[in-house]
Amino acid sequence: MWQDTVIALVGLSFGFMLLPQVRDCIRGKSVNVYTAGLTTVGLYILAITFFTLDMWITVIAEIFSGSVWLLLFLFSVINKRKKK
Repeated sequence: MWQDTVIALVGLSFGFMLLPQVRDCIRGKSVNVYTAGLTTVGLYILAITFFTLDMWITVIAEIFSGSVWLLLFLFSVINKRKKK
């Protein structure tokens, strides 16, 4: 199914584009934790949905992007607690 490949490439691209932001969060910056948390949940829900459609490449891509957002969420929570 060609749609699986296209959706996966877009999902992977979104995940890779966030890696510089993860680096910044490791260095002490943060993103909005609500945005990061809700995006994480949404991407994992999409992964489950694509799993039910047997779109395996897209499942992997969505889990990757969701995990990058999860890292942003976790580092941002940690960084905000350090600043208090």
